[in-house]
Amino acid sequence: MNDVATLLRAIATLLWPILVFVALWVFREPLAQALSRLKKGKILGQEFELERDLQKLEETTAAARQETSLVPRLELKEDALQDDNQEPDTEIRSILEQAARSPKVALMFLSAELEKQGRLALAMRGMLQHRTTVPVSRALEELRQYGFPPNLLSSLQLFESVRNKIVHGGPVEDDDVLRAIDSGITILRIITALPTEKNIVYNPGAKIYSDKNCLNLIGDAKGVILETLSPGGAMKTFRIFPTRRKDYEKGKQVAWEWNMGSTWGPPWYRDPDTDEIKQAWLSSAEFVGRHLEDV
Repeated sequence: MNDVATLLRAIATLLWPILVFVALWVFREPLAQALSRLKKGKILGQEFELERDLQKLEETTAAARQETSLVPRLELKEDALQDDNQEPDTEIRSILEQAARSPKVALMFLSAELEKQGRLALAMRGMLQHRTTVPVSRALEELRQYGFPPNLLSSLQLFESVRNKIVHGGPVEDDDVLRAIDSGITILRIITALPTEKNIVYNPGAKIYSDKNCLNLIGDAKGVILETLSPGGAMKTFRIFPTRRKDYEKGKQVAWEWNMGSTWGPPWYRDPDTDEIKQAWLSSAEFVGRHLEDV
């Protein structure tokens, strides 16, 4: 009897590997799908959460775009928001080219470009205050007073959340990364399309004089003449301000920045185009706006 029991145990021991092999072979496809879902984090809910966030991001981005086109006082030019079939600018084209090679790397480039554009938006409105870094969500919060669409900030915050989950979470499908990039590019286009006054160096250093006959030269400063374009782009004016900076270059856009501790009384100058003597200003702080490329 003991010999039979021993034989049965031996047979069972031999059969278990065979049964396991047969089971794995029969259920190989369901098991492969289950392992794939586990690898992508679906069992833990990660992918479900990412899908939900991507959908919300797409919805709020579409709402922000719609808000931007409907707010009349923003004087948004018809072609400011580029359609998908229009030629993208250099930065967006570079991001799209990178996305074809490595979507995650392109997503990080896009995030950096969004932060840069938020910083420039503050600088053009005189709100940067010499800060070197400002999170783009903070920048948009500060820019609300200029009528930035309410959904734009929500979209940006969702984009940052999705980006963090993609970069720091588990494996993510490239299609999901590309969806995030698509929404991020729309946000970028909205930020850059929202109109603002633009100041461009027209003359980097006009001589200024303390008398109306332009005989007594003021030697420690010059007048930088700015060509100012209205937010809608329909109006152009020229303004002159005192500056000690010597690195301004004609044609470059500058930030709206001032040294309020240095003020100047009323000087005169000769218009560089007509040679007509004009009063420069009655009273002015010193203009110190950096080239936007240096912000």
